[in-house]
Amino acid sequence: MKMKKVLALVLAVVMLVPLLVGCGGSNNGNNGGSDKPIELRFANTQAQTGNWAIASETFKKEIEEKSNGRYIISVYYSDQLSGGDLVKGWEQVMSGEVDLDFRSIMNATSFEPRLLVMTMPWLFTSYDDVDRIIFNGEGGKAMAELLEAKGAHVLAFGENGFRQLTNNKRPVHTPEDMKNLKIRIPPNNLYISLFKKLGADPVNMSFSEVYTALQQNTVDGEENPWGTIKSANIQEVQKYCTVWNYSYDATALSINKKLWDKLSDADKAMFEEAAKKACQAEIDLSRASDADIRAEFEAGGMQINDLTADEIKAFQEICKPLYEEFREQIGDDLYAAFGYNG
Repeated sequence: MKMKKVLALVLAVVMLVPLLVGCGGSNNGNNGGSDKPIELRFANTQAQTGNWAIASETFKKEIEEKSNGRYIISVYYSDQLSGGDLVKGWEQVMSGEVDLDFRSIMNATSFEPRLLVMTMPWLFTSYDDVDRIIFNGEGGKAMAELLEAKGAHVLAFGENGFRQLTNNKRPVHTPEDMKNLKIRIPPNNLYISLFKKLGADPVNMSFSEVYTALQQNTVDGEENPWGTIKSANIQEVQKYCTVWNYSYDATALSINKKLWDKLSDADKAMFEEAAKKACQAEIDLSRASDADIRAEFEAGGMQINDLTADEIKAFQEICKPLYEEFREQIGDDLYAAFGYNG
């Protein structure tokens, strides 16, 4: 009788093992048949009030609905997960510490210098150029390949936009007006060289520190697209804005490469479709809101001036040598992919 009880217990354990194994899920896009949702962390540089939020929220909604709740996306705004460190944010998605990310490609130039090509001064003259080269051309493909090699698979490209200049000292119309202006720049060696050539004093600092630095006059100004300026309320602590469209900045909605490789083909298709829809919504909002943001800044007292074509030429002439200076670092193949054959 005692032996029968032991055999019954052993049999029960043997039958239970497959069930326990089947319930063991992980954060890899395959929950092994478990009813427990797969939770993914999604980092976003901007505050939830910024234009970029539409990309995160659209992606979250699409994935959670299309997967019937198999995936749960938690979005972390204002670079909460990286403590405001723009470069660390890229490193986190590449390492897998973060699953998904929406971030400026410019912030990846510190570990992949070839990506500097996108930010070269006055490389793009219009959004038509941007659409042809990045969103529908060889430039975008080349950037995606470079990021993939570092551990971040690009699901779709979004837009930060053309970058403008703000400061508290004076209106800027000529290179002479740039002399000795302390301008905060993102971590980008190209921008350091560029602003030094223009006679300014470039200062590298985390974006999360910019508002306070401007408020306390630690720096005189900064440069960013309209939407990014508004997302941090920089217009509250800046008197002047110069519209010069001197550099373009794209964003990427990316996923950790190892996580991507583990997804089923069906889930990969779902993620790509959701990302394209999310990024297109963000691009449309970004371009539609530029004029409204400008009007809002002017109504709030900011003095805004647009550089004429002749004024821009004066800046371009000074910055021309940068293309040769960075040729070896970027490479002729990447210049060609972005339409530059100088």
